[in-house]
Amino acid sequence: MPTLRPRARLLHTIGTELISSETVAVVELVKNAYDADAEYVVLCFSGELREGRGELAVLDDGSGMTAETVTGIWLEIATPHRVGARTTARGRRVLGEKGIGRFAAARLADSMTLISRPRGEPNEVEIGVDWRQFRDPDVYLDQVELDVTERAADDFNDGGRVAAVWDRAALPRGSGGTLLLLAGLTRSWEEADLVALRRDLSRLIAPRDADGNQDFEIVLDLPQEFEALAGPIEPPTELMNPPYRLTGSVAADGTAELEITLPGRSPYWHQAQLDRNEQHRSADGGLVSGPFAIDLRVYDRDRDAISQLTAEGGLNLSTKQFRDLLDQRAGVSVYRDGFRVLPFGERGDDWLTLDSRRVNNPAMRLSNSQIIGTVSISADENPDLRDQTNREGLLQGPAYDSLRDVVTEIIAELESARFEQRRPKRGPDELRGRGLFDQIDITDVADAVRKSHPNDRALAAVVANAERRISAGVEHVREVLARYQRLATLGRLVDEVVHDGQSSVGRIRRVTRDADRMLAGADACELRDEATGLVSTVDRQADYLAQLFKRIAPFGGRRRGRPKKVSVLETISLAADVLASRAAKVGADVTVSGVDEIVTLDPAELQEVVINLLDNSLYWLQQVPKGSRHVDLKVERLEDGALALVIDDSGPGVPHEIRESIFEPYFSSKPDGGGLGLAIVGERVADAYGGALHLVDSRLGGAAFRVTFRRRV
Repeated sequence: MPTLRPRARLLHTIGTELISSETVAVVELVKNAYDADAEYVVLCFSGELREGRGELAVLDDGSGMTAETVTGIWLEIATPHRVGARTTARGRRVLGEKGIGRFAAARLADSMTLISRPRGEPNEVEIGVDWRQFRDPDVYLDQVELDVTERAADDFNDGGRVAAVWDRAALPRGSGGTLLLLAGLTRSWEEADLVALRRDLSRLIAPRDADGNQDFEIVLDLPQEFEALAGPIEPPTELMNPPYRLTGSVAADGTAELEITLPGRSPYWHQAQLDRNEQHRSADGGLVSGPFAIDLRVYDRDRDAISQLTAEGGLNLSTKQFRDLLDQRAGVSVYRDGFRVLPFGERGDDWLTLDSRRVNNPAMRLSNSQIIGTVSISADENPDLRDQTNREGLLQGPAYDSLRDVVTEIIAELESARFEQRRPKRGPDELRGRGLFDQIDITDVADAVRKSHPNDRALAAVVANAERRISAGVEHVREVLARYQRLATLGRLVDEVVHDGQSSVGRIRRVTRDADRMLAGADACELRDEATGLVSTVDRQADYLAQLFKRIAPFGGRRRGRPKKVSVLETISLAADVLASRAAKVGADVTVSGVDEIVTLDPAELQEVVINLLDNSLYWLQQVPKGSRHVDLKVERLEDGALALVIDDSGPGVPHEIRESIFEPYFSSKPDGGGLGLAIVGERVADAYGGALHLVDSRLGGAAFRVTFRRRV
């Protein structure tokens, strides 16, 4: 029977097309050394590093291979050997399982000589491979013959090729290991290429542990003209002491234990429950991404912060030099079993979309260029986070989405702590929920000018005119912002409205189709009762749609409505009904209670306040178990005559360390929050009703906000 007969160029395809770059090829060869239980691997470039010339030697002190291992395993393409043996004798988790990584050598050079000696054995084995044979389109794979030679150890003894490489690297010789001699480089290597290679290798292995230990070391040996780039691969020491740092771990159930360090403060522990997306949960309730560890180092990039950091650390670096160094290292990298997964954390690879988050909230959010981070996963504990075939990234799917969302939430935790550390402190008597336009005020400057020049009428007129223009501009911005906030609120409601509206329209269509079938060729008198029932159903659904559109009508992009007399409880109930489907999806019980009075206000303004705060409660309620998710909206008349609305929930509450920050403009503990919701609610209530927004004690054990209305109520 006929069988598949691959051409020899199949290996060329594997080695040069699936391996996307020379750096990735070198990484694959270093991984092989790691899987061989090596303690050291040396990358030795020699000769003239030009295309078709030069040589790269890759030497490790690992377990080595016998002739039987070379012929029975190493020469087998896609060998299942590592699939069955996933742990090395040293206890390392095997990195290569597909059995194709060794062909990365074809990307680097025209020919390869492999010399290997098992530890403690008297013999060594040698095999030569001319990769050019595998580029011939007329040659079949089974026509390429390779000679395997076994002999008494020669290259691994004094004077041999292996010993020469160890001596050049100034490292102790092992009794065994493997040497790959790659001759005839497929590309030229310039200084910039070697700088990039050293940088990439410095990020290949996970950073040293807390005790400074590392059981695998890479050494780069280079010709004399590049000697400054040679030596052991280590991360830059200048970036070891960041002003902000977060370390910790995420358990399989999504519980995070995080240690946060801020300038001038002792490290403290913070616990958080992450990723509430049910699509990211397995049948047993755990995260499909699995547990992982995380380490984030964060830097401010402004000139003053860098100057302070370099001065405190005794670093002789200019602001530009520090920024350049940070640019080279910045990004959040992913490590599996101690080895980096490319391209996460590469320059320009913003896989967490941090830069786009920062555009929406630059005062709080961190950019990708401010973070040096590591996410450590495991092949055994994170089985759904699998590599793409080309070794470039992880396969897309729920596990990858979960990992990305959880890491983003953790970054948001550090952003919250950093924002709290940097924000100007306010007095305890200042109104909560104000401050959006606090910086747009020249009253102090105007008073100082008048005192300094009391008789200068022209100057006084200029100052007064400037005050009027600024005041008018602020009011205009308030009005524009109010319109956009109303549109933003409407945008958050679109999904709920479309869902409810489509359900109602679907029922109407089913009824009309049933009516068409019943009326076709039938006596109308016989169907009078059925027709009456169908018409009644259509009428009810039409009423439902009318009510639905009535609820959302106030949130259109029109100008602010005129205040009118309305029922407080009815207006609040209408606002809560808009989010009814969202509450049902969350599994939250929402109640409206308290005193019902007729007051004069714009119903859209009150409903906007309710929807913003209720939407916030529904978001955080997802962190507590179903069955215990409650929101109570209660109207109270205070002793001083003011009217108050308290929105209380049974969620996780507001952590003590951010209770003051939540009212600051642009602060948000949501991973993608803009940080304007509470600030705008407070501004609206204060401006229109002389009231305020406060965080108060919760009766339900979660977060409770009291909105006070003092005018027109």
